[in-house]
Order: sequence, then C-alpha cells, then structure tokens
Amino acid sequence: MPLSIDGLIRLLLLGGLATACVLILQPFAEILVWAGLLAVILKPIQLWLQQRLGLGRGWSAALIVLVGLLVLLGPVGALAATLIGNIGDLLELVRQGRDVLPDPPRVLLAIPVVGPTIKPLWHNLINDLHSLVRTHADTITAVSSRLLETTLAKGLGFLKLLVSLGVAALMLIHSDALLQRLDRLLRRVAPEHADIVRSITTTTVRNVSRGVVGVAFLQALLMGLGLIAAGVPWSGLLAVLALILCLVQVGPMPVTLVSLVLAWSHLQPLIALLLTLWLIPVTLLDNVLKPMLMARGLPVPMLVILVGVLGGTIKGGLAGLFLGPVLLSLGYHFGRLWVGTGSQPEH
Repeated sequence: MPLSIDGLIRLLLLGGLATACVLILQPFAEILVWAGLLAVILKPIQLWLQQRLGLGRGWSAALIVLVGLLVLLGPVGALAATLIGNIGDLLELVRQGRDVLPDPPRVLLAIPVVGPTIKPLWHNLINDLHSLVRTHADTITAVSSRLLETTLAKGLGFLKLLVSLGVAALMLIHSDALLQRLDRLLRRVAPEHADIVRSITTTTVRNVSRGVVGVAFLQALLMGLGLIAAGVPWSGLLAVLALILCLVQVGPMPVTLVSLVLAWSHLQPLIALLLTLWLIPVTLLDNVLKPMLMARGLPVPMLVILVGVLGGTIKGGLAGLFLGPVLLSLGYHFGRLWVGTGSQPEH
C-alpha cells in the first residue's frame, strides 16, 4: 500500500521530533547510560535491604548512595591522590636527572653463580636509561605532563559517575514504573522475545559488574593498599595500572612482577616477603572468582562475554565494557534462535 502525502509528512515530523530529542539528550547520554547500568547492578542490593532491614525504597536508595560515596571517595580517592603524587615525583626525577631505576635486589646478588653477572648487566641498563633520559628529557616531561592532564580529566569523569549514582538512586525509587514502561517498549519492538531480552540484558550487566569490574576493582584495591602499607615506590601508579590491565583482561601479573622487584630492592626482607605473600593470592584472585561469576545464569558461553568485554572496551571505553557483552550476548542468542538451536535463559 503506497504511503500517502499526509502519512509521509507525519513520518518526517516524527523523525524530526525524535532527532531533536536525541540532540537535546546527547549531553546527558553518558550520565543516563551509567545511571541505567548502575540501577540494574544495584537493584538486587536494594531488594536485599528492603527485605532484611525493612527499609523503604527511598531509604534503601539513600543508603546505597551513601555507601557508594564512601567507597568512591575513600580508598579509591586515596589511590587517585597517590597516583597524582607519583606522576609529580616522576616529573621531578626527569627534571633533576636522578636515578630512575633502583639498585639490583640484594637477594639476586647473593646467588653464588648468577649474582656476579647480574650486577654489571643491571648497571649497564641504568647507564643506558640515564642516556635515554638525558637525550629525551623534554619528550619524557611532555608525556608525563600529558599523563597528569589525562588523570585530572578523568577526575571530571569521576564527577559524572557521582552524578550518575544520584540519578540511579532516583531510578531505583521509581523502578516499578520505569520497568513497566520499558516492558511495554520491548513488547512493541519484539513481542515474542521481550522477556528473553530483558533477562539476558540484566543478567549480563550484573555478571560483568561482578566478574569483571568488581573483581578488577577488588584486585587493584587490595594490591594498592598492600603497596601503600609496605611503602613501595609508585604504589598509586602501579595500582591504577593494575586496574587498567584487569579491566582489559590482561591481568595484574606485570604489575605484580614490577612491584616485587621494587619491594625486594627498597624494603627490608621481612616486609618484602610479607608483601610477596600478599600479592601472589591477590594476583590469582581473578582466576578463581571470574569463572564463577561471568556466565552464570546465561545461555551464552563465557567466551562470548569475554569477547564482548574486550571489543566493547576498545570501541566504547568503560561504558562499552558493559554494552559490548550485552549486545554480543543478544546477537549470539538471536543467532542461535535463527538457526534453530536457541535455548531459554536459565533462572
């Protein structure tokens, strides 16, 4: 049936209205996306508070926001402050031309056969590094300054996260009405698969928050607190690098190795040994927790979730960390349905 002139005009007007709404909401898109993700992640906690403590929706949401602020502004803020201080120290080292690498660990030098050969190799490495620093001091200073500027810029993103937490609290208070509207929208778009789409989306977001983000923050926080308590140089920078490596699924092993070299070089043997005993289980923590949390309750293999995490992070940053596995999980599920091998999600 051909489209009439009146129908075409209405369609163009609706398209223009939708485009205008998108443009108006675009400055708040990041906050709204994060608020929605946080609301999905925090909803089970709100239900638990309501059932166990008898709190209403408003009080439970307020308590969640308070605890979230304490977590974000407490240990994480301390690590961020330490990171900024470490970058400032690095700039000062480059300007003054002092030693950047420590002396070789005494434990390695004490090895009967290998020890005597390590010392000259180590000092040759330091001399080469000194030449590199003197030759490219301006470049290193510029890169370090850029890193400091990037860190401060991320602070603005941190403020957006705080605002998103408040918006998520409002979503939790009015969650029933929002879920009803979302359910109606899903049933208009995909009437036969609305429940499956909602189940896969919410389960994937919560699994990723626990298995990827939660474990990564836990590892980085435990590692950072151990490094700070032991007095290891560059502890804040190392903790942030560990967090980044955990989020992109590389793991904290490179940071652990560097931290152990610094610990055995700078600290007393007993403190270095205690730190080693602390860092080894922290480094292996994701190998235990991640398989337990990632694909639980989903009709999607863990490999699909991991690929979605990596691809989403590369294309969309931290928000893509959640959106990537959600979209890939939905695509995988509907692909299986299309070829006749689909299955219902586990509950």
